[in-house]
Amino acid sequence: MSITINLRVIAFPGHGVQSRQGIFAVMEFPRNKNTFKSSFAVKCSLSTPTDLMGKIKEKLSEKVDNSVAAMATDSADMPTNLCIVDSLQRLGVEKYFQSEIDTVLDDAYRLWQLKQKDIFSDITTHAMAFRLLRVKGYDVSSEELAPYADQEGMNLQTIDLAAVIELYRAAQERVAEEDSTLEKLYVWTSTFLKQQLLAGAIPDQKLHKQVEYYLKNYHGILDRMGVRKGLDLYDAGYYKALKAADRLVDLCNEDLLAFARQDFNINQAQHRKELEQLQRWYADCRLDKLEFGRDVVRVSNFLTSAILGDPELSEVRLVFAKHIVLVTRIDDFFDHGGPREESHKILELIKEWKEKPAGEYVSKEVEILYTAVYNTVNELAERANVEQGRNVEPFLRTLWVQILSIFKIELDTWSDDTALTLDDYLNNSWVSIGCRICILMSMQFIGMKLPEEMLLSEECVDLCRHVSMVDRLLNDVQTFEKERKENTGNAVSLLLAAHKGERAFSEEEAIAKAKYLADCNRRSLMQIVYKTGTIFPRKCKDMFLKVCRIGCYLYASGDEFTSPQQMMEDMKSLVYEPLQIHPPPAN
Repeated sequence: MSITINLRVIAFPGHGVQSRQGIFAVMEFPRNKNTFKSSFAVKCSLSTPTDLMGKIKEKLSEKVDNSVAAMATDSADMPTNLCIVDSLQRLGVEKYFQSEIDTVLDDAYRLWQLKQKDIFSDITTHAMAFRLLRVKGYDVSSEELAPYADQEGMNLQTIDLAAVIELYRAAQERVAEEDSTLEKLYVWTSTFLKQQLLAGAIPDQKLHKQVEYYLKNYHGILDRMGVRKGLDLYDAGYYKALKAADRLVDLCNEDLLAFARQDFNINQAQHRKELEQLQRWYADCRLDKLEFGRDVVRVSNFLTSAILGDPELSEVRLVFAKHIVLVTRIDDFFDHGGPREESHKILELIKEWKEKPAGEYVSKEVEILYTAVYNTVNELAERANVEQGRNVEPFLRTLWVQILSIFKIELDTWSDDTALTLDDYLNNSWVSIGCRICILMSMQFIGMKLPEEMLLSEECVDLCRHVSMVDRLLNDVQTFEKERKENTGNAVSLLLAAHKGERAFSEEEAIAKAKYLADCNRRSLMQIVYKTGTIFPRKCKDMFLKVCRIGCYLYASGDEFTSPQQMMEDMKSLVYEPLQIHPPPAN
């Protein structure tokens, strides 16, 4: 076995940040974004690529272990390797082992196809393998989980709780409406886990909190918030029912957790630095001078940091966050900020795309909003042209013309009290929610060439429409009462109007229907993302799924975007409060 390792944790000087745990150094980063990659420089060469256990041990040790015992580690132990993959993902450090993870999943799929006992003999392993393989894009049928679909066929007196949790997580990967196996699996596992919580039958506090977290809003778990929760609640003993649990506990120990916490803190410091950049940009654009609308700079920084954690995606996060801010500010202006003529003027200016003398902007608000878009897009286009190797400015400008044209249609429709069907409304409102422009603008900096035919393809339209429909419908559920009073468009109101006179169709049913439509679009999105051989690379498609989680997060039980409650607590833990690398043991 030949191993070369250079594991560096680069500490940068900085001022202290007060948190509940104490004072921690705020790490500073190199200013040149092109030179900033991961702060862990790792180079490994293993003769057995699936030997994840060996690699992690070597990775975290100060010296190479060439002992016979280490070299004899059973890397073919699939249950252990799958649990390692799951652990690395929960702790947010899977990117350092991606090639090894890919090899493990290739082996797991081979065993799955052969229905080998390494996969099928244990419920936990079986369910975990299904979930990991489906998410990665392997063709695995949920029918293989049919033996567990009916609660009556399970011995709940002896089943390990981790097995039920893994079955519940597997059921969340349902992509087809007609998949009765995963539907039934979800119903009984979610009910069982809720009962366990209510009965106080989960004495382990970490496991109790983990189950609560999964049940609360599974599809609204933002990537980095899930990692933060995983770092707080991780316990290798979760996998204790597996035959290789002892070796797993030995591997996923405090050293790995310290490694993951340090990685989290490095990313967190970068997010704080980006917030400062956003605030400077916001002031430079004079958006802070506007006397109406929502200031969502911190919200946009949190949301982009929560779904795109890697340091090398800094430019993607910044572009995405800026467009959240711009779309929100202009949307608020169209809704409440000024006369209809001034809103129309912004669209005219965007179509013309020329800098004007100050006196030609009609109002200070129009000038600020237009110049903010004009200057930001021009500056981004200049850099995007280099990234993409072609002129992308016309495409970026077209995105702005399209969304503002929809804003105008919606404004005129509600101002003139024009009757609409639900289909009419959704055909426009999926664009006005802003997902499409934020994703496609920021994707120019994802590090991949995106030909124009890809961005104009039917697949791109479908990806944009499905993610936007999820966010739009869930938003409408939470803003229904407010928008009904304002006499503005809302899917729930239009559902009620379509069934007017039907006594049996209540507000609760309209809300349930809107949520059902959102679920259908989420599953359709997952189908495209998980499918292999499509036009978009998987790295790009994943962005759509991450943004879908934002919608599920924001509108699960309120409007967290406009009136953040839970988000304020999450923002503290993700952006402002570093983790202790070696926390004291719990009492």
